[in-house]
Amino acid sequence: MSETTPRRLSYVARILLVPLGESGHQLVTEMAAAGLTDVHVVTEHSPNTATARDINADIAVPRRIDELNAESDMVILIGSVLSQVPVGFATTMAEAARQSGNLLAGVLVDQQDWDSPQGAEAMAVLRMELDMLVSITQVSLATAFVDVLKGGYRTDGAYAPVLSTPRS
Repeated sequence: MSETTPRRLSYVARILLVPLGESGHQLVTEMAAAGLTDVHVVTEHSPNTATARDINADIAVPRRIDELNAESDMVILIGSVLSQVPVGFATTMAEAARQSGNLLAGVLVDQQDWDSPQGAEAMAVLRMELDMLVSITQVSLATAFVDVLKGGYRTDGAYAPVLSTPRS
């Protein structure tokens, strides 16, 4: 291990959560209310900068996009209404994430407007730019999915795997 490699006592992926338009911001708000923690929310600020904040904080700080990605393990773009996707910003985040070696994921919750010209363009861009694109029906599933990618939920000071309830 090199001297510049950070040493962690346990593994928790450092995740940047990127809301795609107003629907994405609403999903992030719902995920925070459902208890999602330890992820940073990133929104466009200018061509080379974005604002970043903890999911449970109100104060966002402008940062360079390449620096944000260098300090992260994974970038997750999240939204619902495809015509709202800021295609340029999604592409910029994807390029910076690739340069940093980050996993790129997209989560579409109850996707809408995919058949409009803007929605079709956004879907084509997301499919081209991302390592994985997941379409699900409920924000609770998106919250659990991000928790799984992060490394589990925190209980009594230690991260535990997210386990599903046995089917009856």
